[in-house]
Amino acid sequence: MNKNSIILSVAILSTLASIAFILLKNDIAASALGIVAYMFSALAVKKITQKWQFYFFFFAALIAGYAMGLKGAPPFLAAGIFFFSLMIGMRTLFFERLAHTEIGWMEPLFYALGSGFYVAGNLLYSNGWMGWVFPIPLIAFNTYMVITMNQDYKALRSVVRKFTIDLGKPAPGFTLTDQDNNQVSLSDYKAKRHVLLIFVRGDWCPTCHIMLRTYEKYKEKFAEKNIMLLAIGPDSIGVNHEMVVRLGLDYKMLCDDKAEVAKAYGMMFQSNNSSAKYGDGIPLPASFLVDINGILLYTTNPHRPGSILTPDTIFPVIEQLAV
Repeated sequence: MNKNSIILSVAILSTLASIAFILLKNDIAASALGIVAYMFSALAVKKITQKWQFYFFFFAALIAGYAMGLKGAPPFLAAGIFFFSLMIGMRTLFFERLAHTEIGWMEPLFYALGSGFYVAGNLLYSNGWMGWVFPIPLIAFNTYMVITMNQDYKALRSVVRKFTIDLGKPAPGFTLTDQDNNQVSLSDYKAKRHVLLIFVRGDWCPTCHIMLRTYEKYKEKFAEKNIMLLAIGPDSIGVNHEMVVRLGLDYKMLCDDKAEVAKAYGMMFQSNNSSAKYGDGIPLPASFLVDINGILLYTTNPHRPGSILTPDTIFPVIEQLAV
């Protein structure tokens, strides 16, 4: 059993245990396990990213909040913790529709609703010391998250405003190492194959897992048009190899650990999520189509990062390609 499966198993088992202690009317144990369930289910969402995991995360939040509140009173604490979970999970779960640079208010709104229900639930109803104290770790975690998300949003908007890419011009060349430690150059495919470059933010990014799986689903469509898929990310060769195996990818994952290629394509922005692991920042999620002659033909809209999850928008472009 790998690390990700262990995290998910702990999340599920602690949720079930919290429910059991609720039924046994052991509020302290139920609340403590509810906190564990919330934190581990949040960690699980970052890695495996099946849709049911997001819904389980929201469910775990409701259980955690219910365990902390006064039984018989309106479930204000459950609503508060639930809104905190929406703050973390909603944009990723509905990335295609919600990920663009004009929606910066969503996380602060859910955070405000979560905080409001937490305070109101304790002021209006006597939840005792547990109602005030037990949610504090979750509130601290979500406070950190909303601050970093807001900073990332501002950094993203700043980069997108400056983004320029000249379609119809030669694509910046590069040589990187793939997940099997082989050197791969963009020029290797010139006069042989078209290339679709897929920039990912790293293995920590749940949306990137969804994105890579989405492109995998269309691999036959791309193969028909002689298109080679190359994913590019900031992680090490070993991390990339593990990710390719775990996600079942049938294309190469290239290591851009110095961010030289991401910078060349204008895909870099400084993110709090990257500060410890990726010193120069992380790439924006985006894709670029390079034709058989090395010319840039298409890019997803950087103002709408969610468009990376709709590769069918590229189909009218690839239909015009010579095989």
